[in-house]
Amino acid sequence: MIRLSNGEQLDFVVASGALAFDGRGWVWEWPFRWLGLLNPRAFQIVVKTLTLQPRKGNLVWYKPWSCVRIIKGGAVNAVGLTNPGIDWWIERVYPRMRQWQFKTIVSVYPESVEEARVFAEKLKPLSLVAVELNASCPNTGHLSDKVDYVAAMAEALKPSGHPLVVKVSYDQPYVEIAQRLEGVAEAMWAINSVPWRTVFPEKPSPLAALGGGGVSGEPIRAYTREAVANLVNQSALPVIAGGGIYTLQDMEELAALGASAFGFGTLFLRNPTMPNRLVEAWQAKQSAKTEMSSSS
Repeated sequence: MIRLSNGEQLDFVVASGALAFDGRGWVWEWPFRWLGLLNPRAFQIVVKTLTLQPRKGNLVWYKPWSCVRIIKGGAVNAVGLTNPGIDWWIERVYPRMRQWQFKTIVSVYPESVEEARVFAEKLKPLSLVAVELNASCPNTGHLSDKVDYVAAMAEALKPSGHPLVVKVSYDQPYVEIAQRLEGVAEAMWAINSVPWRTVFPEKPSPLAALGGGGVSGEPIRAYTREAVANLVNQSALPVIAGGGIYTLQDMEELAALGASAFGFGTLFLRNPTMPNRLVEAWQAKQSAKTEMSSSS
């Protein structure tokens, strides 16, 4: 568990966009929520990344598979930050999430330090668990591979008054970024996806026409473990492990590497009921360990 400066905690986190903009999930996930098999309240929900102005991207609601494809063990996506903008979310979505008592983390992608300052002002009045700086999007190019620039973005978001989580990619200097953000951010997310060209350098992507996209799920397990280990061993910031968590064993292995919280993303797409089941299994196992320790 990661205890944030505002008293909130991070333990089981929904990756940006896995449950859409409002935490209820995408249309195909609704039946599972109606049946009680997908409970958004069990998680801290990172909403789909928002930009300052509406952004078209590649996602078309009536044919999502044009930019998202299922592959063996995972998925590849080239959504490209499709979103209606932060003002739309604050006016239309935020009040509903408050009403539903969802634990909300807003993910933002500012394109300049000045935009980051505007985001901070807009987010300041809201009641949030945290703000996520999306410093990495394999579909649009990173916010920057320059450590100082990412740090400047993070500093510009601090006046929001909310704890800051920074999401990085495997192909960024993520350890240097984390070291530079000590005292600014309160957690690092490692990692959501890895560019197709990194995972499958000799194989053409089914989304090659959209730049190749980012791979998530089982194919990036090794990358996630490497990133978690490097961040834990070389920086002081706690780490949310995301990318390829499909089983209780995955969670145990990441915890052994030093991960403090777990992020679920592609698993919602492939098996929407499994994240809740994993959370329940993890909590039951931890409770059993506590009881055994107490009795001994």
